[in-house]
Amino acid sequence: MRFEFEHLGTPTPFELTEGQHLLGGGPEDHVHLDGLPPGLLTLRIESQRLMVEAVRSFTVNAVRVLPGVSRLVLPGEVLGLPDGMCLRVLAEPSAPERGVGTVAVLKGLLTEVESRPSRAASITCLTGLDVGRCHALAEAHTDIGRGEGVALRLRDRAVSRLHARIRREGLGFLLEDLGTPNGVFLNGVRLEAPGTLADGDVVELGRSLLRFQAAFDDAPDGGGHALPMVSDADASTEAPLAPERGPRRSRSEGWLIAVGAVLALIGLLLTYVLASAG
Repeated sequence: MRFEFEHLGTPTPFELTEGQHLLGGGPEDHVHLDGLPPGLLTLRIESQRLMVEAVRSFTVNAVRVLPGVSRLVLPGEVLGLPDGMCLRVLAEPSAPERGVGTVAVLKGLLTEVESRPSRAASITCLTGLDVGRCHALAEAHTDIGRGEGVALRLRDRAVSRLHARIRREGLGFLLEDLGTPNGVFLNGVRLEAPGTLADGDVVELGRSLLRFQAAFDDAPDGGGHALPMVSDADASTEAPLAPERGPRRSRSEGWLIAVGAVLALIGLLLTYVLASAG
């Protein structure tokens, strides 16, 4: 797993293998980084999953983590350390795509197979007995708590039986406190009214930390971005342009399929002629 330690504006990259590593500024630390207190962090890496625990409080993406609490840290998150230092968990480089042969391309065109990765919005437990558990937010609302009737049940005695609710609102999600004494915190700030969730937000219930992950749909043309809105005044000139893309692409694919079919037919005829001549 790859990391980057930054001190006084100078980044220091390093890598760690699976196992447990002690990180700090002491001579006994497995990873010695000048400027850190001795034995500050314990990093446990298992199956590309990183758990971090510290002897003093630290932050992950500006959200405070208490000493002695083991916290799941995901690639791209930043650990805030003493004296303005930070530790970044770097994402692993993606493997290069395997070359696709002509046969595979023709097969894809003929069968019209499309591969569009999509991911529903979800929430992942970062601490506690349920660490690593991921719950998809597929319903109109998801209740979270310690009781038996909730959609996401946490084994945390500091969490109420019915503690919080995540509601789908259009294309987004709202987080709501259901009147609990311990409250609900969003990115370290206590909710006084329902709050909008954004990708990467951290929700705190009792002693549990949860990370919200927004839905993702890899659109082939738009790259996930919304199309610009067209006003009524521009509709007469703008609107006819959009539908032309689909037919043009369909006609080109149709020509390719037709050419492939003709070539295949020619091959069969040649095979038949050669076999008859023999």
